[in-house]
Amino acid sequence: MYFLRRVGLLCCLALPLHAAEPLQLRLLTEDYPPFNMQLADGRIGGLSSDIVREILRRAGIGYRIELLPWVRAYNSAVLEPNTCVYSTTRSEQREHQLKWIGPVVENPWVLYGRDDGPQELSNLEAARRYRLGGYSGDAVAQYLISRGFEVDLASNDVQNLRKLLAGRIDLWATGKYLGAALVAREKAARLRPLLTFNTTFLYLACNQMMADGTVRLLNEHLRGMHKDGTVARINARYLND
Repeated sequence: MYFLRRVGLLCCLALPLHAAEPLQLRLLTEDYPPFNMQLADGRIGGLSSDIVREILRRAGIGYRIELLPWVRAYNSAVLEPNTCVYSTTRSEQREHQLKWIGPVVENPWVLYGRDDGPQELSNLEAARRYRLGGYSGDAVAQYLISRGFEVDLASNDVQNLRKLLAGRIDLWATGKYLGAALVAREKAARLRPLLTFNTTFLYLACNQMMADGTVRLLNEHLRGMHKDGTVARINARYLND
């Protein structure tokens, strides 16, 4: 009996341990062309989406992408493990809420006006006397509010474009490339950029529980994509000044 018990114990000890479950990320984003957007076939594409997909492919990490309203997407990444949000402006306010992979893309900020509105702005201070439009949770609007500007907040930037056309705001604060994409999509030829007032960078931002080693790995793959020209080729497909 002793022999049988000992053999049974050795057999149990020899059984392989279950391998750790492979990392699977939930990626959240908003409709923010040309960086992230839903394509005609239902897939989520765009410049940032292509770069993020390639980073994760090289790292061998699984993922799924969902399109959500921005505030919900951002808050989910802050609160939920294995969740990331892009394309996210890195700011002092957000710095310690997430872990950062990037920068993925550059994002100049502009003020748009109508053809019958203000014709020239020498600097951002010159816009202080006008009604500005931004959207809730967006870094552009947060930047202006933190500097004492009154910003009429919408739930998304398409609403701001339409408010500007309707004369409900005088100027629309947005990203340069997003603004151009929405103006083209909405056929809003009356709108034009008047002033570039800041340039920021957009990141893939992940929940604080992500392992530091994983963050380093993803950043290393992004650096490799810059070195081998992958990022430049993706940029060239989307950005046309």
